[in-house]
Amino acid sequence: MAQINIPGNGIWSTMAAALNSMFTEVYGRTGWADYSDGLYTQASPLALVADVATFLPNDKAITLESQKPTDIATFYDGTKIIGRDGDGIAVTVNFTAVPTVTASDEVLVWVDITAGTGTPAKLANIFKNITSFKQGVGIERPISLTFSGYTASTWETNGGRLKIQSNGACNIYGISYTITRTHKAR
Repeated sequence: MAQINIPGNGIWSTMAAALNSMFTEVYGRTGWADYSDGLYTQASPLALVADVATFLPNDKAITLESQKPTDIATFYDGTKIIGRDGDGIAVTVNFTAVPTVTASDEVLVWVDITAGTGTPAKLANIFKNITSFKQGVGIERPISLTFSGYTASTWETNGGRLKIQSNGACNIYGISYTITRTHKAR
């Protein structure tokens, strides 16, 4: 989408200025970026311990930010997802899980907005998602989950850090986040 090119004289000048002003206001409100981890690979995965909450790492080795909103420097700083009070957000998380024991058949992913303190518990863990799969040691499980919501003042202050927990020992790799702003706060 581009600004309108209308002749710059008379009434057309006023119309062009008004339309271009509206374009500038609307353009850049929404957008997305993608961040892929380069540290944890199939050859060197992250080992999850049963029932232990772990931050889901992403060193953003491959970053695509060409489509992010014009007023956003980055959606993800390598540790946490940045958010502004009142923005709408959608986050897609992808990774591959490989159970290393037969008891591993589910992973839980959520967002911690407490700067790692985990308190208050009711607000600490939002957008929880449990993914279950049949048991099978050594069988790759591609996992993709998306949550959509909004970022409020606590998220703006602390950021949102993704956490993961498995009910049994499990390796993960191929971690990526796609973050989209669906609404710009007023």
